[in-house]
Amino acid sequence: MPTPIKYHNPQIANKYKKIEKIAQQKLLDMIPVELRDDFRLILDEHYYSADEKQVVKQADALCAYLKCLEELYAGNNEFTLAKTRLDKILQQRHSPEIDYFHGGVYPESFSLSLDEISLDFSL
Repeated sequence: MPTPIKYHNPQIANKYKKIEKIAQQKLLDMIPVELRDDFRLILDEHYYSADEKQVVKQADALCAYLKCLEELYAGNNEFTLAKTRLDKILQQRHSPEIDYFHGGVYPESFSLSLDEISLDFSL
């Protein structure tokens, strides 16, 4: 769910967190019993260190940013404001990882067509 909608109303945010927790538990229930404790450390954010929480937050912002690029390339201008907001967020978070990804060639590749992606530049 888009962040502005998810956090616009505390009741929606609370319900969404409950849905996430149910999905998390369902995933854990699908894992063999002898592996559940190991996977719980990966799937349950309550076990994350502060650094791990920050990495997940960064990855979430990058994922949302790339979704905006894809939608804008497809002609969906509904994502213009979201992209602008995420540009600012990524600049504010300023980490070597964010700078490497956001400032490199990666974002531009998300605006390429399938033909452009599959071009063989060695020819």
